[in-house]
Formats: sequence, structure tokens, C-alpha cells
Amino acid sequence: MIKVDLYKFDLTLRLFNRTLSELIYKPVSNKKNGLTNVQRNCLRFIYCHKNPSAKEVAEGLQISNAAVTKLIDRLEKKRLVVRKFSQNDRRQIILELTPEGLKIYEQERESLLQSLQEIINRLDPETLKNLKQGIQGFLEAALVKKEDIDRICLHCGWFHLPDCPGNLRYRSLTGEDKKEI
Repeated sequence: MIKVDLYKFDLTLRLFNRTLSELIYKPVSNKKNGLTNVQRNCLRFIYCHKNPSAKEVAEGLQISNAAVTKLIDRLEKKRLVVRKFSQNDRRQIILELTPEGLKIYEQERESLLQSLQEIINRLDPETLKNLKQGIQGFLEAALVKKEDIDRICLHCGWFHLPDCPGNLRYRSLTGEDKKEI
């Protein structure tokens, strides 16, 4: 067993998490578009899934059907999302990003990736390699049940990457790729 000062390790993980939040994710969320984090997550989910239903969004964001209805209402008022009838089943309502919703989502994603790239550029190659291996190793040690992966999954949708760390871990546990909702 490896001896670790758990108190300091916990502080390091918390500092790492806070650094990501404050230097990468928070600056994106502070833009003047007035979106909440859950609204951003909803735009991301709709972007990542082809014509999801409100029920699928609720499941993906792990919120109630009532909460997703209010969330979609707010995004519609901001003209970022539209509800449409499914062509296959007129009883089913699907969600789409408006051109403005798509623009905001893509601008925020690009800004986030630029912030992350700036930090990565300051790392020497060996440190970056070790960081990637360390994070991957930590996820492998932490995600030991498929139920945990299902609960924590980011729901990357129709462009779900086969080499996504969550999918790779899921495959190593179950022998198959993770299926989206």
C-alpha cells in the first residue's frame, strides 16, 4: 500500500477542482448572456443529442420532468431553444437549438477550450503526459461500478467518442460501449 498524506492529497484535489472552476469554467459562465449553469448544461445536452425530447434532457441532466419543463420555458423565452413536433410521432415534442442558441453554445465552448489550451501550453511535455496518466489512473481506480459511470457520465450524445475515458472504463467493466439515452 502506498503511503499518502490524505489531508494534503484532499487539499490538492480540491485546489485542482477549484482552479478548473475559477480559471476555466467560471469565466465562460460570467459572459453577459445571463445563462445559469443548468441552462448551459441544457444547451450542451441538446447540442450533443439529435432532437432530444424533454424527458431525455431530464434524464441526461438528472432533473425532474417539472424542472426540465421550466428550464425549457426559460430557454425558449431567451430564444435559444425551440420545441417542435416529431415528424415520426406528432405526440412527441423534440428540442432544437435556435441559431442564437447554437452560436452561444459554440462561443462558450470555444472560449473554454482556449482557456484550457493556455494552461496546457504552460506545461512541459513530461508534466502533461504525467497529468493525463494520473487523471486516467484516478478515474480507473474511482469508477469501479458501471452504475457510477452511468450516474457520472457527461452524456456526450450522438458524437459520443469511443475513446472517451468514461466509455473506455465502461467497456473495461462490461465488455461493451456505453449506450446513450
